[in-house]
Formats: sequence, structure tokens, C-alpha cells
Amino acid sequence: MKKYYRISFFLTLWIMITFVVTQAVAFEIDFSRRRKKLDSTEAKREPQSANFEEVAEYLPANTAGEEVVILNTEKGFIPKAIKLEKGKTYTFFVVNVNGQAKNTSFVMDAFAQYHSTYFGKIKVFEIKPRHEGVFTYQCPENSFEGRLVIHSGGTTSVRGLANE
Repeated sequence: MKKYYRISFFLTLWIMITFVVTQAVAFEIDFSRRRKKLDSTEAKREPQSANFEEVAEYLPANTAGEEVVILNTEKGFIPKAIKLEKGKTYTFFVVNVNGQAKNTSFVMDAFAQYHSTYFGKIKVFEIKPRHEGVFTYQCPENSFEGRLVIHSGGTTSVRGLANE
């Protein structure tokens, strides 16, 4: 029986030593990627002055009085209604930001404006409303619709109290 205990003791000891040695050999640290921390200094510099003539080359010339931006999104047009004054010239910027429909149309029948809008691209056109009324702009592919409300600029009605 003593022989059996002795064999099991040495066998257990051999297994434990083998396990510990293999774990120690398998655990290696890679120091090749470590680098010394470099001293960094913050550069102090004045902001560069803007040369407005150079910047103006890249911007479109603004000949119109007012600008209107219409976004074509997944949920419809933003804004859904636009109020404009009769007789003024307006520059429209139509942008398709609808990721699901990347090639859509923009139709404004009353002003003879028919444009294809591509995802992320800007379409620019001008209109000058001559008549008062409510007009629509549409995206036929997605069945979106918005409204242009044209009013005369000089008259503004002030609503009074209901009890008077």
C-alpha cells in the first residue's frame, strides 16, 4: 500500500510541476511595443487671418434677396410650409438627405420648376412669385408634399380680442 501512495504522490507532484512550468513559459510579455513617453509642448500660435477675397471665390454670388432651404428627408419635406412675399426674388436650395431614396424628383408646378435631386447634392434655383395663393411642391416618388403660401407684403392683419 505504501508503494501505491508513493507512486500517486510522485505522479501528482509531476503533474503539478508540469502544469506550473507550462503556465510560466506560456506567459510572456511583449516589451517591443513600449515606447518612452516623449515630452510634448503645446504650440501657441495666433489664428490665421481670413482673406475674404479668396473665400468669396468658392461661395455662390448672392443676387437674390432671400434664401430658402428645403430638405427632402425620410419623413417628408422640412419645412412643410413656407410663407413668402409676393414680388420678391427667392433663391431655393433643395437638398436630398433621404438615405432610402437617393434619386428623387422635386416638382413645383406653379413656378415651372422640375428638378432631380441626388442624395447629398444641392439644387439651386430662383423664383419670383407674382400671384398670391397657396401652391405646392412635391416629391412624386415618395408622395411628399409641402406648401408655399404667397402673400402680399404690405398688409398685415392684426387679430383683436374675441370679446370686443
